[in-house]
Amino acid sequence: MPDKKVFVLDDVPFNPVDWGRSKVLVSPSANGAEHVRVGLTEYHPDTPHEPHSHPGQEEVIWVLSGNGYTETHGERQDLYPGAVAYIPGGLEHKTCAVDDKMTAIIIKGPASDASGKVS
Repeated sequence: MPDKKVFVLDDVPFNPVDWGRSKVLVSPSANGAEHVRVGLTEYHPDTPHEPHSHPGQEEVIWVLSGNGYTETHGERQDLYPGAVAYIPGGLEHKTCAVDDKMTAIIIKGPASDASGKVS
């Protein structure tokens, strides 16, 4: 069983991604978490990630700052501070910031998708 950990966001480095930058706070590789992955993502404006899905892995996008949208089945839903988007496992989606960067907590469970990929 992993040990309880407390993280200070500024102590965890960001990693670049095509749509902005992201940091992993809780995951199998970060602290041995077995059932959940938690990260923080800053989405660059007007730079959506490619539509994708996480088979067998649910995702929650909890927006802290900025504005954007998430899109599934060609339908966009606005994201803004305080908005929480739930994306069922296997549902193809994309997310994008508009106007300025959007910062969100990303929670996925289980920690890896049905193929075993930790995303």
